[in-house]
Amino acid sequence: MTNLSLESIALVTGMAAFCFLAGLILFWKMPDSPARHWLLLFGIALLPGLALLFGSRAAIEKAKSPEFCGSCHVMDPFITDLKDPKSQTLASRHYQNRYILENQCYTCHTDYTVFGPVKAKLTGLRHLWNYETRNYRIPIKHRGPYNFENCLHCHGQAKIFLEKHDADVRKQLESKAVTCLDCHAPVHPEQKSAGKK
Repeated sequence: MTNLSLESIALVTGMAAFCFLAGLILFWKMPDSPARHWLLLFGIALLPGLALLFGSRAAIEKAKSPEFCGSCHVMDPFITDLKDPKSQTLASRHYQNRYILENQCYTCHTDYTVFGPVKAKLTGLRHLWNYETRNYRIPIKHRGPYNFENCLHCHGQAKIFLEKHDADVRKQLESKAVTCLDCHAPVHPEQKSAGKK
């Protein structure tokens, strides 16, 4: 399903739940009975639960997009750089050459492990919390070491990668003796220090 259809389903289900409950409360004079209890359970739990499920799924999918990542003004320099045709940053080249077709920020910043997507979502919530509480510092920095296996997940077996990186370099990359950024920097544009916002 696309994001639009998930959003539409969530909206329609939420409106149905609201109308159902409003109808029960305002217009329906059914005596207290098991049938009324089942209908209330349907209107109070099932329909709103479905709306929450579809709405959450749509929000999670939307949160993967660069537009969402760039919706906080502190991320403007990164999003502007992605779209700058003169930029030579690694992120910009990947974005403009469509090496990653969609969800570019999410794809590079999510580990390819069982819990990688969960960790990325929790990190995103922490970023949102820090942004809303103004508890961040500029320049924005990646927290902890970057997992360069993310790069090798896409590039590791690519013909052009194998042609340009001999066996010794590949072995050093796999052993983490060198990183991709030793040759392919910068990833993002430099930010001026502005202290705490």
